[in-house]
Amino acid sequence: MVKGWSHLSAPLVLASLLQGGCLSPGDLGALVPPTADQDPRLPQRAITVAGHARAIHTETFGDPSLPALFVLHGSLADYRALRPFRVLSDRYFVVMWDQRGNGLSERITGDEYTADSMVEEIDALKEIHSPDQPITLVGHSFGAMYTALYMSRRPERVRQAALMEPAGLNGQIFGDTFSDIINIDLFEDGLNQMFWQNEVLSPTDHEVLDYRALMLLLNGDQTNYHCDPENPPRLHVWRPGGHVEYLRGVITGGGATSGSFDFDFAAGLDAFPAKALLIGGECSALGPDFQTRYHVPLFREAEVVSIPDAGHRLFVEQFEAVLAALRGYLDEYANAPP
Repeated sequence: MVKGWSHLSAPLVLASLLQGGCLSPGDLGALVPPTADQDPRLPQRAITVAGHARAIHTETFGDPSLPALFVLHGSLADYRALRPFRVLSDRYFVVMWDQRGNGLSERITGDEYTADSMVEEIDALKEIHSPDQPITLVGHSFGAMYTALYMSRRPERVRQAALMEPAGLNGQIFGDTFSDIINIDLFEDGLNQMFWQNEVLSPTDHEVLDYRALMLLLNGDQTNYHCDPENPPRLHVWRPGGHVEYLRGVITGGGATSGSFDFDFAAGLDAFPAKALLIGGECSALGPDFQTRYHVPLFREAEVVSIPDAGHRLFVEQFEAVLAALRGYLDEYANAPP
């Protein structure tokens, strides 16, 4: 993206540049940053998932001999906004990555994105970073749902898990609460700016699709997530994965249009032997009340922590409070010598 663009004016500036011939959407880096397979300078690893070797944008922090802690970002996002959690590297080996098809990781095809492949992706990274010991997981939003899926499938491979505002962990909960969380206003200015891009940008490749997803993130918030809905806190990202957002809808059954969601990331969660931590912002529709009502019963044992003066992007708004909640829960802090 051109340096200095305001996120509100970006679609208008981009349109004039494209129409004037100054930019081509096909030019590498014209709309969004290049991915790891396109830029060898990015920190990356190759992992093989669903039969495909892909370049994953990743960073690690701390001593590899310490217990491993994996950080999982949410939808329309990457790990950029979660990098402050690298401070946990004083007692953990912290692993962050842009999930396949997201952020600066290589894009994937439709047949590579399934619930099974999502589990396989964490398995592949665990094999690299913690092959012989269980891992700790910290996830936000869809990353928290992803965390629950892995816990339900691989309980013996997870030491502890902290979930920051997962949405409904199965289709029943997701469908029952969808209208309480999503608030679509077809006349909202930002959403209309995003749709207006159809005049100059059609989703012909990943760069264009991801740019449009970025504009949706910046301009078209349609959720009951924030303390001040008119001025939600910015979630900084490198590059969302537009195709993966579509594929997520396929995995969950496409219920946004059909009214029916068909997935279950919670089956087997009651077999997870340790206590899980659920963290919610008090302003969010996915906050502590939601987590207590819908998700606590799914676990053998779960604790809920409320973060005051915060919405869904709670770690952006109240990082120190979220960090304190994590440190109060994680064994490496609770068992640390004075």
